[in-house]
Parts: sequence; structure tokens; C-alpha cells
Amino acid sequence: MRFKLFMLAIASATVATGVSAQTARYQVTVAHVEPASGYQKLHIAKAAVGSTPIRVWANTAIDPDCSVHEPGATLTLLEPPAHGLATIRDEPYFAAFPPANPRSACNAHKVPGHQAYYTAAAGYVGHDRLMLQGASPDGAVRRITVDVTVRQAPPGR
Repeated sequence: MRFKLFMLAIASATVATGVSAQTARYQVTVAHVEPASGYQKLHIAKAAVGSTPIRVWANTAIDPDCSVHEPGATLTLLEPPAHGLATIRDEPYFAAFPPANPRSACNAHKVPGHQAYYTAAAGYVGHDRLMLQGASPDGAVRRITVDVTVRQAPPGR
């Protein structure tokens, strides 16, 4: 991640209003701005054993009272895996909002959302990759690259 430093010099200015003089002061805050690409890039790694399906991502848009926020979140498959199958299902799940988030009370029960699953092709062992795109109602877009390491299933499984 690259940051640029900008220097801003502001001199204390005296403004004559005809009656009295006032000094103006300004505070400048510098914050990280997402790249101009229009989306945030995320990269996660998962492991799968044989052809057992695993959940690789989930998202939701809910209000603090745990009701569905309209419009809702979206989740789409941008690039399918080469050695397996990716599916997206609209089904409730247990979210994991951090304690400081007002929606953390919703973690105690399932909330409506989207879940992405990966299933390796029968007999496949090795690396696979897929790409998802999730969007929230506030316009935040995430491109999620999921690297999956598929391990051999134990005998008899």
C-alpha cells in the first residue's frame, strides 16, 4: 500500500469585518483512500479435504435490530475454479460482527445472507482459485480472491 504525503500550509488569517477582526483556524485530517479501481481487493486462503464442500465466504446486510437492510448485499462469482465447483446460496448463517459493531447482537442467531461454497472435483489434489465479488448497500465493493489448497481425503472417506 502506498501513501502520499501532502503538506498544507495555512497562515492564520485576520479578516476585517468592519467591526472586529477574527482569526480563522483549520484542522486537516489525512485518511487512507481506497484505490481508484472502484473496489477493495481481498485475498484469503482456505483448505479443503477431498470433495467435501467448504464455505469460503459469506456476506449480509442487516440493520442493528437484525432485520434485513434494503437494498441488501450482493455476492457473485466472477471467476470459477478450474478444478472444482463454486456455488452461491442465499441462506441464513451465523454472522460474526465485532463486539464494537451495533449488529454484534445479531451474532447469536442466523441472519439472512449469501454464502459461497467450494467443492473440489473428485480425486483432485492441489491448488485451486476462484474470485467472488461482494457489494454492500453503501456502495462498498470487494473482490475476493480465494486460494484453496485441496488435500487428499483419508482412506475410506
